[in-house]
Amino acid sequence: MRRLIPFILTLVLLPVTFAAETVHDSGIIMGIEVEYDFKSPEHSIVTITYKFTNPEKEPIPLDYASSFTFFREGSEIIEVYDIPKGSVQYRLTEDKRGVAFFFARTFAPGEEYEVKIKVDSPKTTERGDGVWKFKDIEGNFFEWPINGIRVSFLLPESLFRSYRIVRLDPGAELIYQEQRKGAVWERRVLYPGESYLTTADFTVSWNIHAIVLSIVFAVLLVALIYFFYSGGRRRIVIRRGFVKTLPGHKGESDIISKVEEFIRSAKHEVAITSPWIFYVDWFTSNIKQLTDRGVRVRIITWPWYERRKVGNRWEYIENRRQSFALERFLDMFPPGTVKLNENLHSKLVVVDGKKVIASSANLTQTGFWENYEAGIWLEDEEVAKQAMEYFDKVWNSKDSITLTKEFMREKRRE
Repeated sequence: MRRLIPFILTLVLLPVTFAAETVHDSGIIMGIEVEYDFKSPEHSIVTITYKFTNPEKEPIPLDYASSFTFFREGSEIIEVYDIPKGSVQYRLTEDKRGVAFFFARTFAPGEEYEVKIKVDSPKTTERGDGVWKFKDIEGNFFEWPINGIRVSFLLPESLFRSYRIVRLDPGAELIYQEQRKGAVWERRVLYPGESYLTTADFTVSWNIHAIVLSIVFAVLLVALIYFFYSGGRRRIVIRRGFVKTLPGHKGESDIISKVEEFIRSAKHEVAITSPWIFYVDWFTSNIKQLTDRGVRVRIITWPWYERRKVGNRWEYIENRRQSFALERFLDMFPPGTVKLNENLHSKLVVVDGKKVIASSANLTQTGFWENYEAGIWLEDEEVAKQAMEYFDKVWNSKDSITLTKEFMREKRRE
């Protein structure tokens, strides 16, 4: 494959009209490095580096004013730059296949100077006999030796493809860089008019192990996604537990502690259903603290009276313990906090649409300390959502009546 002609030194050898020594007799030493960075089996980015060094103890001026146009079929010049900057000027053609180049510089003692040309080469290799064939020809078109030439390539890094170098020129060495395979050729001197040929063959095959592992990973990922969205995640990460009241078993009755913990943690809303609520001063105290800081609290309970049928008529019998609790609620909680429903039987606490306690225990002394009660608690938004849907239906039922002082007075007059 035809290589990029080292036009920089061609430029400096062109005739000029002013007095200046040539590179040949100036003392400047020159070296060339050509690096192929493969992106696919045939496509590579080629970087050509021309290295100039002044080994003398005195400055060496090189002043050339001319231009050179480079053109390569099927390739595109990406960039031209020098290190350190300041001595290269160039103009690319509109199709970026050609470049007009200008060069002038004075080299300080011991100074090293580089000019780099980067080329996009989509057709670096040729396919034949089941292998990819790489070939590079570097020629010395100048009147003085080139001190040091180096040609190298790195094959692509690919998870699903394996690259194997099957043939190299004598004198070439295999190299490995960042897990990429490659080869390098080095020559100390290239004499005027001499050409330097580098060739190599490599094969490309599918990496079966990587493909199998990828398929296994994809299957596991799909299974994990299905598990996550089908509710499996909830069965693992949901915080939940069993609560109970065991009379006479000190330290084992924990319904009251879990109810209190949930209520105190509320930030937005608390919903409670309990037919009986009395003899629980800690309850009214905690609810008052919530309402004072803006937490919405709604409670559904029984009224303070019981209806009993005597003969052909119904009589209302007052439960003073429940009556006392409801009056305290009216005094301590905002209006509309409590509703009454004679058909209620559930014992439920829902906090912030995330936490739920459902048990057999009423919010009473007997429920928390004297009866054998049991229930469960969990932190699960899906279950909490269903619990709140149930609560709202009871709250908005025509059977649920808002507790007010007027309602209590009317009922007592009946």
